[in-house]
Amino acid sequence: SGLYFKTAWATPRCIPTRAMLLTGKYPFRTRVYENQVYPRNKRHTIKSIGERYPNTLGALMTSNGYRTAMIGKIQTGNIESFGFQSWCLVNHGHIFDMRSSDNNVDGKRVVQKDVHSTDSLFSYLHDFTAKKSDQPWFVYMPLNLPHWVRNPDNPKKWGPPWVPELDDQWQKTGQLVQNDFTACLRYLDYKIGGLLEHLKSTGQLDNTIIMYAGDNGSSQYGKSNPDSEKGPRVPFVIYAPGYLKPIGASDELVDFTDVIPTCVELAGGVLPEDDTFDGHSFASLIMGKPFEGREWISSQWYGCRWLRTKKWLIDGRGNFYFCGDNRNEWEPDAYEDLTKSQDERAIAVRKKLEDILKKNIPLPDFQDPDLAKQWKQQWFNN
Repeated sequence: SGLYFKTAWATPRCIPTRAMLLTGKYPFRTRVYENQVYPRNKRHTIKSIGERYPNTLGALMTSNGYRTAMIGKIQTGNIESFGFQSWCLVNHGHIFDMRSSDNNVDGKRVVQKDVHSTDSLFSYLHDFTAKKSDQPWFVYMPLNLPHWVRNPDNPKKWGPPWVPELDDQWQKTGQLVQNDFTACLRYLDYKIGGLLEHLKSTGQLDNTIIMYAGDNGSSQYGKSNPDSEKGPRVPFVIYAPGYLKPIGASDELVDFTDVIPTCVELAGGVLPEDDTFDGHSFASLIMGKPFEGREWISSQWYGCRWLRTKKWLIDGRGNFYFCGDNRNEWEPDAYEDLTKSQDERAIAVRKKLEDILKKNIPLPDFQDPDLAKQWKQQWFNN
C-alpha cells in the first residue's frame, strides 16, 4: 500500500547513522565515524553535530513552517541544538528498564512508574499530532525499542527488554515478556498500527507522509560488520495514502543523507545555498512526479567505505561484488565475488566505483592527533 526501497543504506553503527540523517551529510564531513556523540573522545574538543551544523532536520522543518518534535532516543548531543520546538526524550543510563518511563518532556523530567517506556513515547506522539494548530506538524521519532538493554533483573547480560505481550489476535495479555526479540518487534508493529488508527480517527491519515526505517542490525549480524552490505542495508518504507500510489518494491537507491532533502522539498522549501548536503530528494517519487534516482549510494564507518550502484558493490573491506537483482547478502554466494577477477568488464566497473569513492568519499585523516587514540583502539587492532 506504499513503497519499500530494496536498497536503502544507513551505516553499521547507531550514532554515525543518526548524524547522517540529522545533517544530510556523510561521516567524512561530520567526522562522526563511530559511536561517540563528541567525535574527539571525552575531551569534547569538538562539539556535537547539532552545535556544529545549524541546518539540521529539525531546524530546517521548523524554518519551513512546521510544528516540530523529536520523540525517543537522542544519542547525539544537546536537544536544544537541533532546532526542534518540542521533545519527549528517554532518560536512560547504563542500565535501562523499559517497564517504566523516565522522560525529558520539553525540559522537565516526567517519571511514570507503571507506564511502559514505549507507551509513554507514543502517548506524547498522539497528543502532539492531535493538537489544533494552523501549522502542519513534523515528528522525528527514533525509538529505543527493540534495542537490547542491560535490564536491572539481568544486569550482566545484554538482551531484549521487557515488553507487553500480545496474543495471536494482537491483543495485550496483561503480561510482560523479556529476552524475546520477536515480541519486541510485534509490539512495535502494534504501536505503529495504533498510530495509523489515531491519524485516521483524527482525519489526518490522508495528509500525512510516514517514513519508517531501521538503522542497523544487531551485533550478531549487521552492527559493526564490514562484510558485503550486512551493516548498512536496512528496511525503509514510505506510507502516504493521500499522495503515494502503491508501488511495492522499488529498485531506486537511497541512503540516510536523502532524508533532509526529501523532507524539505515535501515542505515546499529549498535547501540553504550556503551549506553542503550529500543527499538527493526522492519527494517526486512519493508525489507521483517524474523522478531521476541516484546512480550510487555510500556508507562510512571508521576506515570502512562502502559504495553501491543498483548491481555492483564495494564493501567495507574493499571487496567487489556483482549483486544483480539479488538483495540476499546473508546467503553465501548470493553476490558474485569479483574481487580477484581478471575479467575486463569487472575491472573497468571496479575502477569506476573506486574513482567515485576517491572523488566523493575521502578516507578519515588518520594523522589527526585528536582521533589517533580511537583509530588505535577501535580500528587498526581489528
